[in-house]
Amino acid sequence: MALCLLLAAPAAAQYNERPALVGSGAPGVDASGRSIKNKRVRAIHDSDPTAQGATGALIQRDPFLAYQLGRNLNFREFRTRDGVFSTIGNLGGPMPDGTTAKITANNQLSCSGCHNLPQGNPGGGVSFHKDGGFSRNSPHYFGAGLVEMLALQTRAQILSACDTNGDGWIDVAEATSAPALNVETYPGGPNVKFGSLALSGGATGVPSLNNIFRVWFVDATGSPVSGASEVDGVATVGFNFHMVVWGWGQGPGRSALNPTNRAFYWDPANAHSGLQAFDPSTTNDPNGDGVSLPTTSGAIQFPATHRAPDDGSAMDAMGFSRTDPDGDLYMNEISEGDLDLAEWFMLNIPRPAFAGSKKDFIRGVTLMERMKCTTCHQPRWDLKPQDATFDGDRRLFDLNVTWNKTTERLEGALNPLYTKVGLDFAPNRSGFAVEGIFSDFKHHDMGDGFKETDFGGVENTLWRTPFLWGVGSGFPWGHDGQSLTIEHAILRHDGEGSSSKIAFQSASARDRERLLRFLSNLVLYDVESLPSDLDGDGVISPNFVVAGMDTGMERFNAEWLFQTPLQIQGPVTVAGNVIRSFAGTNIDAAYQQLAPYRVDADSDGWPDVWDAAPGVPGYKDGVN
Repeated sequence: MALCLLLAAPAAAQYNERPALVGSGAPGVDASGRSIKNKRVRAIHDSDPTAQGATGALIQRDPFLAYQLGRNLNFREFRTRDGVFSTIGNLGGPMPDGTTAKITANNQLSCSGCHNLPQGNPGGGVSFHKDGGFSRNSPHYFGAGLVEMLALQTRAQILSACDTNGDGWIDVAEATSAPALNVETYPGGPNVKFGSLALSGGATGVPSLNNIFRVWFVDATGSPVSGASEVDGVATVGFNFHMVVWGWGQGPGRSALNPTNRAFYWDPANAHSGLQAFDPSTTNDPNGDGVSLPTTSGAIQFPATHRAPDDGSAMDAMGFSRTDPDGDLYMNEISEGDLDLAEWFMLNIPRPAFAGSKKDFIRGVTLMERMKCTTCHQPRWDLKPQDATFDGDRRLFDLNVTWNKTTERLEGALNPLYTKVGLDFAPNRSGFAVEGIFSDFKHHDMGDGFKETDFGGVENTLWRTPFLWGVGSGFPWGHDGQSLTIEHAILRHDGEGSSSKIAFQSASARDRERLLRFLSNLVLYDVESLPSDLDGDGVISPNFVVAGMDTGMERFNAEWLFQTPLQIQGPVTVAGNVIRSFAGTNIDAAYQQLAPYRVDADSDGWPDVWDAAPGVPGYKDGVN
């Protein structure tokens, strides 16, 4: 019953620019207010909080606007004038044999082309061809910030225990003497074993880390050695590593795809939309060890293994790249500032919910423990508070979504995670218990049930343990989208998952049904229509007033929290019926479109401060 109610969400609009008012006669109208309202203007990266309209100022002083701008970059349908695509539908990306093509490239205008269940949210569910003929299922990325932070924390925890000289990488002596890599999920909770740092040949070779980690090899200064595949004691004397949390898994020794949310934006933007990002933040690595300084959102990046496709080898005097990797004459298609905003949104995306009581949740976890599911699907991880080793929770807010038994619906409560100092919003960097994530962040050999034969004929059975939060809103299930029920996905568990499958099969029919009902209540939701206590008064108002206008049910809409809140059009008559229009009447002010670093007088996507001809539209580079 709960799941049926959750899926009965209103249909969402398409995610192109629709800023016009209802009744204006303009084609770009959306009475729901769900479409993109702001113009496509490349964001400018600048950490100075006084640089009005640049990303540092937006994130520190108008952070909910920065969140919304990042949301719009995730869902925007890019156009030809934005540089989307080069050759449409071509095969791209070599597989390990160096010749077999990996994907169909240039096939989506937007992230929401694949991540769209529920539509207008960072959902998943769409399957597409990648690696093999049985496709790859797009995961949702609700809770993406928590996933990234736990991955970076795990790396920091391992280094803290094993990098005894504190130089940021592992040398032979440290690898030899390193303790077992048992990482605690939460205080008093189970440990997850991630393998060993010990080298296969003693003083040479490769470490035996779980495949979730990607390793690179370094010289005596800690600098990555291009093409190196092991510690050889001559050119390479140690190694470094990171966890790769986005992607199902590419096979033994290849890990998955993206280690950070920032890379998880620019990599698909390039592969699926032909939009190359220029990102000096990723390569901001003063000591050359392959690990960057933290970005504007506070996350380190890994240029040793992941660099944005536009390398900036040809730079304009005004500070943007003219490298044009795909040769389509559209420059700087995704700017460093765009990535700042996309990353900020991904950091703060609300987490999934459980559509039931706390008692129901505990009973469900107990069932999972009894059936050995939690051996891999760990229900809880804790973020540690900030100290000399750990970054703490970098999010601006947490949307706590729970089931209200009285109203029979999910409801949210906005919990600020910041302290406001003057004009600036500063994240508190406290700890946070991440309940209900259900993953050990490891890769496991899942045997024949999840075997994939790739395009070139190589078989793979090694996959990342998926996060089960939101699994009830899935469809299909499995890395390949070949399971049309949750039960079928369970029954495909072989290899390291065999014991849990056998336990499920051996359980009573009642317990199997109870487990499936529990999993089906681990759900996603439509963030922007979710009834939510936004102002912290403990009540969800049926008539929430913003900028003097009744917006109806109080709900989570970041536009209500801007420095200058968006004012809606309100009641209008359409075809003889009075409706409430959520089109915006003060878009320029609310979205800071007239701020010095955002104004784009000729609407060509190039902010005037970057535009050599600010009065003449030139979509390719500001001039042409």
